[in-house]
Amino acid sequence: MKILAIVCQKGGVGKSTLSVNLSAALSIIEFHGNPQDPGKILHVDMDPQHHSGKTIARGIFGTDENEKEVGELTLGNFLMKDTPLPITKIIKESHLPTKDNINNLYYIPSDSESMEDADNRLRRNMSGHYRLKELLKSLADTYKYVVIDTPPNLDVMTENALLAATHVVVPVVLTPYGLEGLAKTIKKIQDVQNDPYINTSLEFTGIAITRGNLWHAEEAEWHKILKKNYGKLVLPPVSNRTEINMAETQGLDIFSYKPPRDPKAIASSSKATKEYAALADEIKKRIDNS
Repeated sequence: MKILAIVCQKGGVGKSTLSVNLSAALSIIEFHGNPQDPGKILHVDMDPQHHSGKTIARGIFGTDENEKEVGELTLGNFLMKDTPLPITKIIKESHLPTKDNINNLYYIPSDSESMEDADNRLRRNMSGHYRLKELLKSLADTYKYVVIDTPPNLDVMTENALLAATHVVVPVVLTPYGLEGLAKTIKKIQDVQNDPYINTSLEFTGIAITRGNLWHAEEAEWHKILKKNYGKLVLPPVSNRTEINMAETQGLDIFSYKPPRDPKAIASSSKATKEYAALADEIKKRIDNS
């Protein structure tokens, strides 16, 4: 099981958008590769803001409607060890991606209130940084890929993701503050990799430009600097396109919002789907080969 954490210290870099679209892309790729028995993908939202989890669960923005039933256990309860039940008891199938009867994307139900409680409690617990790793151990034989969304900080929820992950991708926007956030995040990743008691096997898969405007001279220059400093770690960029925002507004991944006419294709004529398909394909190759 490959566990990919999407991590960045800075907010507004598209972590949630990347986690949703990457999860959908992996789902489609696996389905096309083996329609009878595709690899299963699990999406985990560790961000108390709960944006990507809401999309995956067909939630209605501004409410908790459709996300969980009254009294239902959620990820926060398991992180706080409020129940002796196994995490498998609450995992659900996502409605995404909405094409070709694909049904291999799953999620752990979550909600803002319990995740905020968990965030506060885990900070005060010596073993709190390892809770997600403990939960995912039991799922190793069920899921091929796990994609973890994280909050815009490097605190306990992000640390849980980094300690559980086999791989990490850092999304970035090409601004001075964006690159500062990238540097802080890479420092955190290196600290995790270099500590023999944390996660020395963590692989830094790459840096993803998620809201690029590379036709602007200033961003093009920052892109050159990024490639000069980080070389092959820089992944294929995704441009800041209206279609991606519209898909989010409708609670969809980009591939469901702009589906291809060819049932065997991942991307449609939409440039947004082509860019996300290229990014997902490169990330999949890197994590499969390491």
